[in-house]
Amino acid sequence: MVKRFLLLFFLALPVAAAPLSVATLDGRELVFEVAVADTAEKQRRGLMFVKDMAPQHGMVFPMQPPRIAQFWMRNTLVPLDMIFILPGGMIGEIVTRLDTQSDAPTRSRQKVSAVLEINAGEAQRLKISIGDLVRMDGVNF
Repeated sequence: MVKRFLLLFFLALPVAAAPLSVATLDGRELVFEVAVADTAEKQRRGLMFVKDMAPQHGMVFPMQPPRIAQFWMRNTLVPLDMIFILPGGMIGEIVTRLDTQSDAPTRSRQKVSAVLEINAGEAQRLKISIGDLVRMDGVNF
């Protein structure tokens, strides 16, 4: 069932899937399977219209050069944790958005090199926190 979901999830999005790891301050390594929004069009679409997302899956939005990031939940059907990644890969901020389909913006407090979106509450459940390090082959944080 999970493989079928993943196939449907990634077929619905015109993006490549790849592993992303989070090295926690307490020494754990968490691996996520993420879609990479590596073009302006993919970043505009994001996770819009995705109805369900498996645990430890999501989407990463690389941002080069680093910048203040602003996201909304327009046409987003699943609640999300937005993990703001600073240059160098350190997590600088985590925001949980439960207000699906909202145009209210979430803005990073500082310039970020990427944003990782995962299921809402997953960061807390997995004890991901500010200061943890994010790494991904082929993505320069």
